[in-house]
Amino acid sequence: MIYLLLSILSSVVTVSFFKLFQKFHVNTFHAIIINYLICVLMGNITSGQAIILTPFWQEPWFIYAFFVGVLFITIFYCIGETAQKMGVSVSMVSAKLSVVIPVLFAFFFHNETLGLIKIIGILISLFAVYFISIKNDAHYSNKMIWLPVLVFIGSGFIDTLLKHIESTYIPPASASSIVSTAFLVAFILGSAFISIKHIQQKQRVEMKNIYWGIALGIPNYFSMFFLVKTLENFSATYIFPINNIGIVAGSTIISLLFFAEKLSRKNIIGLALAIVSIIIISFSDVVF
Repeated sequence: MIYLLLSILSSVVTVSFFKLFQKFHVNTFHAIIINYLICVLMGNITSGQAIILTPFWQEPWFIYAFFVGVLFITIFYCIGETAQKMGVSVSMVSAKLSVVIPVLFAFFFHNETLGLIKIIGILISLFAVYFISIKNDAHYSNKMIWLPVLVFIGSGFIDTLLKHIESTYIPPASASSIVSTAFLVAFILGSAFISIKHIQQKQRVEMKNIYWGIALGIPNYFSMFFLVKTLENFSATYIFPINNIGIVAGSTIISLLFFAEKLSRKNIIGLALAIVSIIIISFSDVVF
């Protein structure tokens, strides 16, 4: 279980970086792009093969990896914005409750059953997102509610696409090849966007953004690497809920201890509902 603990720790450290970006005036988008380059390089190193030198665009799974890459960079940026403007705990709860979306997708498109218990879990998760997103701070605007909602929906679509890829193309394709390709797509798209910004507005990438992007890429990559290593020895049915709950709880503790974030009574209710819903949805097929 050491790999699972390392995955949870890496995920919590990753999202905590966004609060540090705010403190040290780091361009979040620039750092995210560099982060994905580091993820690609580390994926090639840990897999033991030069994935980026293969004709990956000819693979039947490329179109799915492409869309995952698009979602990677857009939703990761939204997670950063959510962490900076609404808190680390809000961003992680919104991301981890997205387990609802692949469950619904499996029901509507793969004819999987959706029992009463699981439906209750889904309804509880929607209330959890609402309560955990309510802030009493003066600088907080209700117009920001779209941020955690977008993180919730986008993260769910990422999980859905990855699940489809896993069930359809793995094996014969390797997980390292597909994930590294998605990271590479995210890096290329982000770099193209920055290049356009540079031409139009003379916007340059500062060295500090590169340094922070490298620092972000290391825990971000290992959060997925250690999770995959865990799944090699344990059932996903048990690992995912433990992983999600651990990240939600860990990010909340970090936000309270190191970033002086405050949880209202409604936020605490939302956090409790989030944990309950994750347990119900993830374990409903086994326990109930």
